[in-house]
Amino acid sequence: MQPNEISVTRFEVEDIARYLRATLSQANRIRSNAPAGSYLDSVLSRTIEGLELELAQLRFLLADPEFPATAKSDQRVTRMRRAN
Repeated sequence: MQPNEISVTRFEVEDIARYLRATLSQANRIRSNAPAGSYLDSVLSRTIEGLELELAQLRFLLADPEFPATAKSDQRVTRMRRAN
């Protein structure tokens, strides 16, 4: 394993996606109450775009048929690079 990689299972990725969807929902709720054109509105716009991109990447990863359902020592484990 390289220093910037971690082992994750399909269930862990699904948990991450669930957390990101909840965060995205909350960011949208807060943004809807922010004044249009404000600094908060622009920061939340970029945050929402980033969350949507991460969710799309996780959906792509989960669609890979070789992505393991569980992490077993005898099973090939897909690696994800740590976020910097």
